[in-house]
Amino acid sequence: MSNRVLILVPNDTLGGAEQHLKNLANYMLESGHSIDVFFLKKEITCAWRDLKGNINLYFTNSQKERSGAFSCLRKLIHNRNVKYEYVFTSHVHLNSLAGLLIRLGLIKTRFFVGRESTSIFKRYQGGKLLFFKALYKIGYSKLDLLICQTSYMKDQLVNGLSNLASKIDIQVIPNPINLKNISLTDIEQHFQYSDFIISAGRLIPEKGFDVLIGAFAVLKVKFPQLKLLILGEGDERNKLEYLVKELDLVEDVYLLGFKKNVYPYFLRAKACVVSSRIEGFPNVLLQMMSQNNTVISTLCAGGINEIPAIYTCMPNDVNGLVLEIEKSLMNDNSKNRIIFDAFLEKRSISGFVEQIDRFLNV
Repeated sequence: MSNRVLILVPNDTLGGAEQHLKNLANYMLESGHSIDVFFLKKEITCAWRDLKGNINLYFTNSQKERSGAFSCLRKLIHNRNVKYEYVFTSHVHLNSLAGLLIRLGLIKTRFFVGRESTSIFKRYQGGKLLFFKALYKIGYSKLDLLICQTSYMKDQLVNGLSNLASKIDIQVIPNPINLKNISLTDIEQHFQYSDFIISAGRLIPEKGFDVLIGAFAVLKVKFPQLKLLILGEGDERNKLEYLVKELDLVEDVYLLGFKKNVYPYFLRAKACVVSSRIEGFPNVLLQMMSQNNTVISTLCAGGINEIPAIYTCMPNDVNGLVLEIEKSLMNDNSKNRIIFDAFLEKRSISGFVEQIDRFLNV
């Protein structure tokens, strides 16, 4: 039996879905599997280069996923005689592409496991939603297992695509987190002795960083020494920088760009904040909980209201976010460490893979 694993990824930046696939790749490598990882775009961050073992990384020369898909397709066709034990994907367009290639016999695998990275039927509408519905029809029928991160996500999918739900196995498996070999190196000297709150994610509207910056402007009145750090890169940078200037926060809000290692920032922060408007489930929330006792999140995804000891508010609510961050900074949250550790212990990557194999009857 083959022990090779194929993973398809849009790019090498470590957003939530990409980080999930990297953690899965690392676990499979440690378990003795050989890994082929195909990216739609050119290498940017080198964030996958630290994986050790029998792994091949295939990048295209494209800066855009759409054009890179053709280059990726050629490489996959070249590898069409390779038999994989598992194919893992975690984005609708790549779930669909992999399913189509399996149908055409251009990818050979024992098990095809896809994962939904967001609640498509909640996040999109109009022409974009129709486009995603078409993708579901193209390749999803070849899935042996489709993973939803929360029951809410599964319900949205089943209600939106009842015909698909009757054809494939859809299961809820909560996001895992890999806390092995975390490096807690020093952050920039400028921030080592500063009081700051922090958030992280791609600079896109869904992450709600504009709401967070607006809330921070209010918080500064009561906490004048406080800074706000935002880790991540994206198309909203110019808009957010303009908002920072407009609110006269240039000396207080720092957009630090992509950071390969977010953990030392989370550890040193006075509080960690997820300000998203909508998510599949924010993996960064689990990362924050692993390092910091003071965590605030909007109710941007199913299941967040079930997490113990975090502070929550509704999405897109500046006043609600101000209230929860202020409350968190005023309270003693030291007892949360035991609560968070117990919660995260149930989210191991090994347990995640065991659930996959159980649903696949391996």
